[in-house]
Order: sequence, then C-alpha cells, then structure tokens
Amino acid sequence: MKKGSFLFLVVGFVVGFAGLYYWTKHREPQIVSATPLRITVPGSQGAAPQGPPPPPVDMAQVQQLQGRIKDNPNDYDALVQLGNIHYDQRNYADAEGLYKKALAIRGEDLDVRTDLGTMLFYLNKYDEAIIELYKVLAKNPTHGQALFNMGVVQLHGKNNPQAALQAWEKLVETNPNFPEISVVKDQIQKLKSSR
Repeated sequence: MKKGSFLFLVVGFVVGFAGLYYWTKHREPQIVSATPLRITVPGSQGAAPQGPPPPPVDMAQVQQLQGRIKDNPNDYDALVQLGNIHYDQRNYADAEGLYKKALAIRGEDLDVRTDLGTMLFYLNKYDEAIIELYKVLAKNPTHGQALFNMGVVQLHGKNNPQAALQAWEKLVETNPNFPEISVVKDQIQKLKSSR
C-alpha cells in the first residue's frame, strides 16, 4: 500500500471515529422514534428520501443489540432498536426484516407497523406499504404519522392524488398539531389547484 493511501485511510478513520463519538454523545436518548417521511416535490420520481446523510453508527450498540437478539430472538425491544438504526442508515431491507420480526411478536405496535410501511415505500413495494398503513388506520383512524405516510405513498408511489388528498385532509382535520402540518396544508392546496 502506498504511503499516501495509508495516510488517507488513517485520516478517514480518525474523522469517522470523531463523528461517531460526537453523534453518540449528542443525539436524543430516545432512539425508538423514527424519522418522519419527508414530502418530496409533487411529480418527483422514486422513493429515496432526501436530506442530510445518515448519522454515524454506534457499532458497540449495534453489536450489543445483535448479541441480545442472538441470545433471545424474541427480544422485541432489541429488534425494534436495531430496526431503527437500519432505518436511520437507510438500510431499508434490513429494517424491514427486523420490523417484521418485531411485529410477529407484538403486532399491535402501530408505530412500528407505520415504520414498516415506510420501509416498504422506500423499497418501492407500494401496495404492501398501503396494506400496512391501512392496518394501522383500521386500529387508529387518526394516527398522524400513518395518515401522513399514506398520503406520501398514494401520491408518490401509486400516483393517486385523490387518495393522497383524502389522507391528508383527514390528517389536518384530526391532528392540527402534527409537526408537518404546514407542509401538508401546502400540498393539499397544490393538489386541489392542479385538478
């Protein structure tokens, strides 16, 4: 290996380790909550999320969670936490598998089922995503994140602006304090004006 290449690898390792250290010390303690889906510009193609690059991974935490799952494949909390790490890293296929295992243990967790629907959307499995989101909305018709994500999947996955409009109008009606409410209202106006 050339000296310049070795130096580049060492510098990359140090910078990566420093970023990992900073991220683990300054991130919110609650890892279970998933990042909300962001609405892309109407008419855009593809489901890949936009925004900043994924945060660095705490490999010690990943190994600890993997060990817990190896010792007890039914460790619900470890499955969800590891799924959330994969979600944050945009490893959607891995997150999907972990969420499905968790839901096989505790299928009533609507937030994890909503995250599963999100993973399916990102994997371009739009019909499956809609099925999972309908399961959430059957149990809780006003689940804000599920309504938000249903609109995104219907509009950007299925190209069904009418179904997206229905989901988002219900979201505005039932969740006036939803964090993305101003974005949703803007999207509703754009959909109505484009008819």
